[in-house]
Amino acid sequence: RAIHMKNNDFDFIAEKFDSENIGAPEALSEDNIKAKLDEKAGAEKIIKFPKNNRRFFKTAVSIAAAIALVVVSLTAVNHYNNGKITDENNNPSSVQSGEKSDDLIYFKSYDEIEKLMKERLPEDKEGITRFFKNDTAKSGDFAYETATDSAAVGAAPSSHSETYKQLDSVDEADIVKTDGEYIYYKTETQGKDYSRVSLISIAKAENGKTEEISGAKLKDSKYPNEFFIKDDNLIVVSTEEDFNKKGGYSSRTYIDVFDISDKSNPKSKYDYSQSGHYISSRMIGDYVYLISNTASYFYYKNESNIPRCTGEDGKFSELPVEDICAVKECSEGNYTVVGALDTTEGIKAKKTKAVIGCANNVFCSEDNLYIAGANYSNAFYYNGVYSPESTVIKYSLDKTNIKLEATCRVKGNINNQFSMDEKDGCFRLATTTVSKEGKDINVLYVFDKKLKELGRVKGFAKNEHIEAVRFIGDTAYVITYEKTDPLFIIDLSNPKKPEILGEVKISGFSTLLHPIDEKTLLGIGYATEEIEDDEFSEAVDGLKLALFDISNPAKPKVIDEKELNSIDSEVQYNHKALMQNKEKGYFAIPANFWEEEANGCGALVFSAEKGKINIDKRYASDKLEQCDRCVYIGNYIYVVDTFEGIIESFEF
Repeated sequence: RAIHMKNNDFDFIAEKFDSENIGAPEALSEDNIKAKLDEKAGAEKIIKFPKNNRRFFKTAVSIAAAIALVVVSLTAVNHYNNGKITDENNNPSSVQSGEKSDDLIYFKSYDEIEKLMKERLPEDKEGITRFFKNDTAKSGDFAYETATDSAAVGAAPSSHSETYKQLDSVDEADIVKTDGEYIYYKTETQGKDYSRVSLISIAKAENGKTEEISGAKLKDSKYPNEFFIKDDNLIVVSTEEDFNKKGGYSSRTYIDVFDISDKSNPKSKYDYSQSGHYISSRMIGDYVYLISNTASYFYYKNESNIPRCTGEDGKFSELPVEDICAVKECSEGNYTVVGALDTTEGIKAKKTKAVIGCANNVFCSEDNLYIAGANYSNAFYYNGVYSPESTVIKYSLDKTNIKLEATCRVKGNINNQFSMDEKDGCFRLATTTVSKEGKDINVLYVFDKKLKELGRVKGFAKNEHIEAVRFIGDTAYVITYEKTDPLFIIDLSNPKKPEILGEVKISGFSTLLHPIDEKTLLGIGYATEEIEDDEFSEAVDGLKLALFDISNPAKPKVIDEKELNSIDSEVQYNHKALMQNKEKGYFAIPANFWEEEANGCGALVFSAEKGKINIDKRYASDKLEQCDRCVYIGNYIYVVDTFEGIIESFEF
């Protein structure tokens, strides 16, 4: 995120508003946002991290949320004012529910759904400007970043890399994958009429050399997000976006399945689609679970607001009313749509459900799917700072049968899916919220299978916010950040009485925690430096690697650290960019270098062993415009530039 914000990337800001389901009026035009950002941060500074711990981007979101709330409050009830999600001491408090509970609304007809949507969304009136209104925009102009998971400890080594994932048994889509013989990557080419053609390219890889064999072409205006490879199936997730005649924004998420048994000639088998833009997906066995979210900012007269999906007849039809429900005490008028698809059977073996409420992050185990969303229309305000309410929705998974089991609501923001975990039927969740003084405070919850709270650790790391979480067994490792990078170790062996065992501080902050072994934890993130003549702020300054000794939870130690000030990498904000070779014991990340040893795009190879971080190789190539992923096959590391469709390699 930091790299985007360095360049005042307003497309990135727009995407984040959409992923957070925040609509905004004219005051949030690009010029006005830039003015606010410049006012807050200084136009010539890189990225500022104020010592009051409100990160630079969070400041922008707070400004936007404040203005958006003014619009929403004209027609929607701010349920927080009813005092239903906070206790008498102003501590975060959850409201739980089981299926058919009082916290969910079920419907008997589409008319009832439309009535609720009209109550929750302002009416579309002439003169109200939408944040995404753009008469010249075309379908596919926007892409959505997805949060990602990380690899579990102890996975079996192989002769080629795999996508970095949270659970070995739950696969995750990505923009580059390999099966040990071929490299598959998302790219684009130019058609004869200068139109954009989206492809998943297939390249043969052997002894460091690659040859492009073919590409699976997506139809029409679909924009590929990421994909899975399963046996001889290429399963592509894409988004199609549109701006209707009223200036309203709509989107549709697809799964296209290709037969790639003949790599030189991928054949389209079928496609499935559902309403909303792409949030995330998971694959368990042959079953893909697809999560999308609509972006309805206004209620449109004479237009259906019912979510749709591809039916067995191949038509894009409204979901049955019994498959739609709503979360109470939530002013959001967006739909979270969850589709389950048996990739071997096609659209005849699918199930789709929808909940009126927002979605941002996803955690998936073999048995359950948890979808979390920040609800800014139910945000609360303390001392000039806004903080959202977050809703978690739990679905049980039985192949294509998905069943809504429970929901809960908590105050505060969920950093990403690493902040969620499940063990022995208990759901664990870490959030950052705001105290009465307007300072960040953090809470770690433990819930039972019906999302009823069992215990919590509350109010730790005051004036700091969560940057990274990693759950390993009965222990949670939490990184918070203000000016230093504290690592907290929290014991969860007694779900009713979780407690902090120890902590250690280090400069900079980690955004990804990876277990090296039972005694050692690797942190990957940002180096920071103070801004001259500004004692209240810091700027990110390159890549930071840290190694923690966690053998004694009461006394964790920093045993090694590396600050690489002239390097940045996508791994700092996208966990799928981390590649691990378990067999040879090294890591590789795509990197941008501004060093004497290397300059340009390439890969950084490093290892962590015997308590030391070793920088093993810097590889840069003047042929690469950007570096998206690294994969390895045998003794070669391949660096993929999906923008230019270039693959470079080196032996390691």
